[in-house]
Amino acid sequence: MPEKRPTLVGIGIVRRARDGRYLIRERPAGTVYAGYWEFPGGKVEPGETPEQATIRECLEETGLTVAAVRLRAVVEHTYSHGFVRLHFIDCAPVDPDAEPFPACRWVAASELAGHRFPEANEAILAELAAEG
Repeated sequence: MPEKRPTLVGIGIVRRARDGRYLIRERPAGTVYAGYWEFPGGKVEPGETPEQATIRECLEETGLTVAAVRLRAVVEHTYSHGFVRLHFIDCAPVDPDAEPFPACRWVAASELAGHRFPEANEAILAELAAEG
């Protein structure tokens, strides 16, 4: 039986320098995990790196141009809808004063636990809360 290959995903942990808040967005209706919160990101397209996918997806989903700073973690997770390899990438907004689309929010690390995220985010949420 062939080994199942994960879907590669780039996820931006976008932190605003002036107040240390993180950018999250609510998943839209009609999508898997609709109504849950997430860090912006999406599938890595052919020819892209996870960092490039993260930058592209952040712009598409939030309206913000971000710079990838460093790879924070790689997490593999099996959801009911598929097997994913999530590349969590620390990012910074290129324009520190830019505001994202209305479905997005800037939240303090201590507030992240008050939002419902898909389960593959648990370790990252705990890490961000510990960093305070």
